[in-house]
Amino acid sequence: MTESKKLYEIISEKLKLCKNQQMEIPSYISDNLKFNFFDWQKKAFKNLLFYETIVNEEKPLHLMFNLATGSGKTLLMAAALLHYYKKGYRHFIFFVNQNNIVDKTENNFINISHSKYLFKEKIIIDNKLVNIKKTDIFTSSSDSIEIKFTTIQKLYNDIHIQRENQETLSDLNSKDIVMIADEAHHLNTDTKKIKISDSDYTKELSTRTSDREIEKKGWEHTVIELLLNKNGSKQPNKNILLEFTATIPGTANIEKKYRDKIIYKFGLEEFLQAGYTKEINLISSSLTKKQRVFQALIFNWYRSKIALKYQIPNFKPVILFRSKTIEESKKDYEEFLSWTQNAESGDLNFFEIIENKIYKPQKNTLYESGRARTENVRKFLEKEKIRLFEISGWIKDNFKEKNVIITNSKTNKTNTEKTDEETEKLLNSLEDRDNPVRAVFTVDRLTEGWDVLNLFDIVRLYQGENTEKNKKKTPEATIKEKQLIGRGIRYFPFDYNNSIKNKRKFDDDPENELRILEELFYYTFDEDSKYISHLKKELIKDGYIKENKIIKSFYLKEESKCTSFFKDISIWINTAELNSLKKQTSINFIGRHSFGPFKINNSEFTLPLNSDKNKNDCQKIKIKDIEKHIFLKALNIHSRKENSVSRFENLKKIIPIETIDELQTRFLKDIEIDLESDLEFHNMENLNKLMVLNKFMDEFFLNMQKARLSKTGSEFIPLRFIDFFKMPQLRTVETNELSEKISRKLEKEDWFILNSFTGTSAQIAVIEFLIKDIPELKSVFEEVFVLKNEKFYFIFDFQQGRKFYPEFILFLKKNDWYYQILINTGENNNSNPDWKDKFLNEISERYGFSKIFNDQGRKYRIFGLTFFNDPDNKIFINQYKKIKTESFL
Repeated sequence: MTESKKLYEIISEKLKLCKNQQMEIPSYISDNLKFNFFDWQKKAFKNLLFYETIVNEEKPLHLMFNLATGSGKTLLMAAALLHYYKKGYRHFIFFVNQNNIVDKTENNFINISHSKYLFKEKIIIDNKLVNIKKTDIFTSSSDSIEIKFTTIQKLYNDIHIQRENQETLSDLNSKDIVMIADEAHHLNTDTKKIKISDSDYTKELSTRTSDREIEKKGWEHTVIELLLNKNGSKQPNKNILLEFTATIPGTANIEKKYRDKIIYKFGLEEFLQAGYTKEINLISSSLTKKQRVFQALIFNWYRSKIALKYQIPNFKPVILFRSKTIEESKKDYEEFLSWTQNAESGDLNFFEIIENKIYKPQKNTLYESGRARTENVRKFLEKEKIRLFEISGWIKDNFKEKNVIITNSKTNKTNTEKTDEETEKLLNSLEDRDNPVRAVFTVDRLTEGWDVLNLFDIVRLYQGENTEKNKKKTPEATIKEKQLIGRGIRYFPFDYNNSIKNKRKFDDDPENELRILEELFYYTFDEDSKYISHLKKELIKDGYIKENKIIKSFYLKEESKCTSFFKDISIWINTAELNSLKKQTSINFIGRHSFGPFKINNSEFTLPLNSDKNKNDCQKIKIKDIEKHIFLKALNIHSRKENSVSRFENLKKIIPIETIDELQTRFLKDIEIDLESDLEFHNMENLNKLMVLNKFMDEFFLNMQKARLSKTGSEFIPLRFIDFFKMPQLRTVETNELSEKISRKLEKEDWFILNSFTGTSAQIAVIEFLIKDIPELKSVFEEVFVLKNEKFYFIFDFQQGRKFYPEFILFLKKNDWYYQILINTGENNNSNPDWKDKFLNEISERYGFSKIFNDQGRKYRIFGLTFFNDPDNKIFINQYKKIKTESFL
């Protein structure tokens, strides 16, 4: 292991070298989890699988997954349970530093009726039903997954204090154990501090040892030395410790400790940029406490109305009210119930003049757009003719005592927050349809380990900055508020226009009504300037917000030379068209006649590492030769999936069949399954045959659905330019000094037709390239204009009808000819994949020279240039130079 590279970096390099081998998530994991992995979860688990193939040492395994809050650590833990059960492990310890996280994870792993239970109803591994059992004492022989759920503190005391009916350290050391540590940054107290001698670990220890004392005295030693390493035992040791955390303390000791242990890293910044979180909106105002409460209630009502308008089911936005102390929280809770149950339209009158009471930032930052959102609500009220008494009535109905909880039970007499079992259940199931809770009152009970998707408003009910003796240090209370915001930014998934359900959909469209369902509001007092500064600094430091991200308005320059040029010209567009909806007469529309290869060994499915290599050696099984009852059983299993195309009522709309039997005997009869197995298919047990059919149907019906819903881009047609660009376009952009400098320069140039410029490094390179070449272009053409396309103009690729926004359009005129040249960067291959480059070249091939557009007496040519990767890109330069040649003109 080299000092310069971390484990996950080394694995990444090795996987690239093995690019011909496709590692798949084993079916005993994917078939037994209720939820699908996101891409980063797949990569994380594949890293673990790959690591196990290259490390064969008989020693304890200690690894860490460094994953952002909300990225799905618990699902990876569930996968780890299945994986290590398959490898022969039966005893698991889950531990964390807080009881409420233990309770939540128990529901995830044990409570099959809970909405967040992570496994399928029946877990089947190697054709056997696998049970998951909670236990305090491991059995010596078991064929179930036995899990001991505990806190770090309880685990520490269990090891060091002997009690009756309790497992001793010796008992634990006699077994092979998988330990899963959540919020594992708490495991590094010893590493961060000067080491304590072993004799100090048990000194002054009692059953009432405080959490901080335990942390101080060494449960890192307990977990690593006593448990993972079996107290220095010389016997063979196959113990495993998997740590999961979003936070790794930034010290040299910690970095050294985890250099060879972090198996995968997907931090907060990457998670936020991937778009799987809400955006944060800081709303600071001079409103009274009561007004701020009702402000949040109005936004809660508005979100609910927008969800109803767009038919988003089961949408119930929750508000969290944070107080400074437990006593204040109790008082705020009682006050809130009094306000809501006596609400009347007069309580909402302030909203009519609220604009001047909301803080207006110096820049229109994305994170401080409370005034803009308030105006959205006011316009909605006006447009829908809704009066304030309707909202006050809605508040009365939706915020009764049964709809509000406080994270401190009435029976609690301690000076720390404590909830009862029923409250815990409600807190951990807020998204459930039958959960009535719409508001939560807390101090700092929910800053770690709380999974919630539908929290949209956090209201700070107290005034004044958080105090700290060291004025250069961010106060601990502010850190907790940042952690609380981390709970709230988890995205609430919803379907819209075939977009990704769990991902933000309106980053480039901040004025879209649905955008408010992708934002978390955090409400504060205007007067708390130092506090706001601290909080914002913390949010920026950890990547929750970007200081340079703003909402900007783009529009065509007025009273400029370009106004007359663009007044009557056309711009050329196309549309996305669905493939024919007629019934398909053959299987050809799917484009495949064989599926697989699939590989089955020891009643377990895998995919061959190199499918192409194995395909010629596979068995060929025709669908018509499979026993009818097995085919129908597999079809029945598949049709139970949500919105399945394999249901008979759906199938007969697509293909000409009158009975379900015809699907096998006529329509699919010659389809082949490629199967790699030591056993002949027809000699297999029926259960194995069913597994083969299930895999086939997953692949076949996915292909059918894709073929059915596929689109193509139409031929180009003219549209008046001014119709595309008549309205300003609001965009969320990241500013930088160079971008601003170029923008100031372009404002004075008559050939640049927008009011402002902002761009990525690659887009800046394009505009700098064009700036240098404008004089030469003007020597060849009568008119030269450049548009930086801020989502005004879009077209659809010919192959699949995918929407595409060219980044730049170069407009040229010579004599009676009008030229429109599309330019795009290849800076980010995620947003600019190869199909876009291919599409640009197809536009040139189809329209550049072979087809002349005529519209209202003008002749047009449309060209697409290959990606502009840098000014030295020879292919781009050669294509670009042709624009100024006689052969082009």
